[in-house]
Amino acid sequence: MNQIEQMFLLQMQLNDQTNGQVWIKGYTKENREISWYRGIYMEVAEAIDSFNWKHWKNINDEPDWDNIRVELVDIWHFIMSESIRIKDQSYANKHLHMKAKGDYDTDALIASLEKMLKLSVTSSIDKEINNIREITDIFFIIISHLGIDVEDLYKRYVVKNQLNTFRQQNGYKEGSYIKIWGGVEDNVVAFDIMNMNPKITPTELYDELDSAYSKL
Repeated sequence: MNQIEQMFLLQMQLNDQTNGQVWIKGYTKENREISWYRGIYMEVAEAIDSFNWKHWKNINDEPDWDNIRVELVDIWHFIMSESIRIKDQSYANKHLHMKAKGDYDTDALIASLEKMLKLSVTSSIDKEINNIREITDIFFIIISHLGIDVEDLYKRYVVKNQLNTFRQQNGYKEGSYIKIWGGVEDNVVAFDIMNMNPKITPTELYDELDSAYSKL
């Protein structure tokens, strides 16, 4: 199983744990409609807002590259979920050996993000139009500009996936989950664990999170 296939498996497991297998039919276990496309375009909007696009404010500031990367990993969750829903998860394997440019081409990035936003809004409004393949292709173009290859995407995704799983199993929905650990956010702790041990497995990462949380 390659790293893209592993990410799809982890995403399916997370969705199953969060809402039961009924999510495949487009509903939560509380019978609320799920819109993965809405999730995509809302996260895309947040990514775009991390660029210095406002001509009236801080026009010379650097884009918030760290937050843009975070938003892209969130978008990937939703892309995979919609692909699984329509049983088209194997399509993403075409990008397994993509090369990361790392040119940080701001104009190209914003143009690609806006195209992704348009496609996801279209599919959200018109359920007969499914643009997930084109969105998937654009996603890998975007992360290439950001210097992220599949191996790096896998590491970033595993951190967020296991953290999301941990949150769900420790009272996140109920509001009892503690997000600040020793003065820092839980996602910082999770990334620190990954950075200290890049070869860590998802299960081992979860266990490390559990150990750290138990000491709060």
